[in-house]
Amino acid sequence: MKRYSPAAAQQALLQILEEVNHRQETVVVTPTDGTDAESVVILAKHEWEALKAALETAQPTPQAATYPDLDKMEWG
Repeated sequence: MKRYSPAAAQQALLQILEEVNHRQETVVVTPTDGTDAESVVILAKHEWEALKAALETAQPTPQAATYPDLDKMEWG
């Protein structure tokens, strides 16, 4: 996993996109003061979708069980 400061990430954006999409690298952008809790992670969209699907199937939220998914409802 590679780490960048915000300024370095801004300058190396094309390189980061290459690392993430073609080399399957995960990139972390950490604020200059080193506050890890405020860091962000950049990963490929297909990896995000896989993680999101795994989380949704692993632990359904109480809200999901109580409220219908409005995007999937048939209207009219």
